[in-house]
Amino acid sequence: MTMAEAAPHDGTDFHTWWHASGVVNTQTRVDPESVRQSRRYSVQVRRADAEPAAALADSFVYETIPRNGLGRLYSPWDAPGSDTLPASVDDGVTAFESSAGVCMAWTQFLYAVAVEVKIVRRDGVSLGSTSNVVIRPTATRYELSATSDGGILIRVPADTNGRQFSVEFNDDLIEYRSDGRSYVASGGSVVGREPRHALLVFASPFPHEREELVGEFEPLMTPENTTTMVPGPINNGDWGENAVLYFPPGVYWMNQAASGAKPKYGENHITLHPNTSWVHLAPGAYIKGALQYTSTAPSLQLTGHGVLSGEHYVYQANPTTYYQALKSDGDSLRMVSHYTIAAGQTWHCRGPTIANPPFNTTDFFGDNHACSVRLADYKQVGSYYFQTDGPQLYPHSTASDIFLHVNDDGIKAYHSDVSVTRAIVWKGHNDPVVQMGWTSRDVSGVTIDHLHVIHSRYLKDEMGVPSAIIGASPFYSTTGVDPSKAISLTITNLTSEGPSPALIRITPLQSYRSLQLKHVSFPDGLQTVAGESRVPHAAHGAVEMGLHISNWSVGGEQVSMSNFQSDALGRLNIDVSYWGQWSIDQAEAYELE
Repeated sequence: MTMAEAAPHDGTDFHTWWHASGVVNTQTRVDPESVRQSRRYSVQVRRADAEPAAALADSFVYETIPRNGLGRLYSPWDAPGSDTLPASVDDGVTAFESSAGVCMAWTQFLYAVAVEVKIVRRDGVSLGSTSNVVIRPTATRYELSATSDGGILIRVPADTNGRQFSVEFNDDLIEYRSDGRSYVASGGSVVGREPRHALLVFASPFPHEREELVGEFEPLMTPENTTTMVPGPINNGDWGENAVLYFPPGVYWMNQAASGAKPKYGENHITLHPNTSWVHLAPGAYIKGALQYTSTAPSLQLTGHGVLSGEHYVYQANPTTYYQALKSDGDSLRMVSHYTIAAGQTWHCRGPTIANPPFNTTDFFGDNHACSVRLADYKQVGSYYFQTDGPQLYPHSTASDIFLHVNDDGIKAYHSDVSVTRAIVWKGHNDPVVQMGWTSRDVSGVTIDHLHVIHSRYLKDEMGVPSAIIGASPFYSTTGVDPSKAISLTITNLTSEGPSPALIRITPLQSYRSLQLKHVSFPDGLQTVAGESRVPHAAHGAVEMGLHISNWSVGGEQVSMSNFQSDALGRLNIDVSYWGQWSIDQAEAYELE
């Protein structure tokens, strides 16, 4: 579809957008001015109260692919597909994913009224009846209807929190099977079922729909305080020295070449001026790059409904070594970072989509035990590489209405007084959804409510990188267990769809004074390859294990103190030394929302 054919809608009822430079490319890197477009789906939107014959507005459907068409590259200047990454380096993308041609598409729009979302296949093949459609999380129901041209209509109610969901088709599912070591084409056991051509829909509220947050996500821009970018290449310093950096609709890419020279991709990122504290991405802005704050302002902002994509960077790109694939926990590129964060600074992030991260998505260094984060309407897609963690949440942080496609620690319970509400996670095969380990911690006041794991596909039994929904890894570096430290965490309304891994795998590094898991549902049962839930005896010292689980069901059957065992329904193996400290209660009937 060309720009002339596309008809997006920009109104106060809803707002869609389009990229004239969209290209369908399933294998290689797209041109810098282009945006990878879904090979499979077209999406349109209209008001739900419109007449049946009313026109629909086009909504661009983006696409991500494993390795972004670069292949296994060591240096950004290596030719795509030249396979220069050492064979000893596992980037997390398996041969099975590559051969299956998996991809992840998404579309996003703003809305203030109930809308209908129409999906059709670009090749004209029918999507089938509504019985062929599954929308995840399945706990949220949507009205569906089939259209005469082979499409599907989904009614999305108005919601000031927005809606984020995966639209899946039963005739497009891949079974991930494992022999306990790797994925296999046949044999083994089923550890996951995912669409080959994933499609995500992100329906975001207009900023003014959340009056309590006005001022947190749209800057007051004037010529005096704003640098307005021009679509095209970004050279060093183009971002200026103003308080606000604004990206209007269009495609942008980091450049590192003299005028007239051959451009270089994946060898630069935006290091903001100390004066710049607010970056705003308009709907339809697509930036191929990463952001690093240097400001000491109390409030740092990343807002708007554009896309920040790491597609030009190699795996674990390290800016200190010319962006080569040399892992450094301190230096490898984050999509958003700050290396001198100070006490009292707060990062506000609302609206953006982070795509194709080459490493951890967000990290702040410096006095990061005294900064905080306010995260909402955040989306993360295309996280096929290892170590593509979810965003770091520092003390006194909040996160709500977030979608995380991750292939490492999803939600990190590393700091106290953190609240996560309405989180959807699509999990790769590395590390748990909720991580509490790596070092001894004193953490309290962490609450996670309405956590929906819509996909996972753990391929082996691991404790070091726990193959479980909730996990605590052993020490990252050598240190001692500290029973005087303790973690207190509450997770309420947890669902894990599809063949689920173990509920919990903990290597105790400190006490667990209060680990409350309430209303837990694995509607499709437990897969066995990832192993049982396991809490072994602490290596040194007498730690507390205040684990309390209430209303836990597996395949619709309640887990209790009589069927929790490793060879029974719950498949929980907890060391005998903790007996009497933990419990499983069968609560009254409770329907997850």
